[in-house]
Amino acid sequence: MKAAVRVGWTGVESGTRENRERRPGSSVSGAVSSAHAVAEYSALTHKRVLHVIEDLDDAAFRERTGRANSIGFNFWHIARWADWLQAQINGTRGEDERSIWEREGLAGRWRWDQAKLGASQTGMGMDEGVSAQLRLPPKSEIERYARASFSALDGSIANLDEEMFGTPLKSGESNEMKDATIGSWIVSILVHANRHLGMIESTKGASGRRGTASV
Repeated sequence: MKAAVRVGWTGVESGTRENRERRPGSSVSGAVSSAHAVAEYSALTHKRVLHVIEDLDDAAFRERTGRANSIGFNFWHIARWADWLQAQINGTRGEDERSIWEREGLAGRWRWDQAKLGASQTGMGMDEGVSAQLRLPPKSEIERYARASFSALDGSIANLDEEMFGTPLKSGESNEMKDATIGSWIVSILVHANRHLGMIESTKGASGRRGTASV
């Protein structure tokens, strides 16, 4: 049965018409709340990102073609933004706003120059030539970090109510989305994650591997 999907200024509502009213987080009218729908989409996105790299060994994970970033870099980049956002959400709630990246000192452990890692050490804004010089740790180490980051963000989103979803994200960092709500940030980060997931799929397909991340 075709799923009903509605996207508007108030957020995203999804699911089959028959089961929508039975979902946790739905309103009296039976419509799924924006926060709950986005939480489901976040979990699905991260499941797909983890699935798409399952069949890769370390060599394929690091391989670069032309000026394109490696699958490993794109994978880390997705995870790093998830980690950044979950930390910022925690900070908005008055909790520990340090990211997993910061708490574990991963830049130092991996011997990466923090000054060259782009905005908020996420890889954003890095030239492909600079990113190509990064010596990626073993795939298993980046995957461990990604799983922790995805789990932390998915947990943060799942615990949001509608009021908190519409609360401005408090961040001490300057960016183009200043004063945007937590919900807007989450949607933006998930759109960004899916763009890079597409890059990973394309790279796999071009190398002769099955590229789709659909699970």
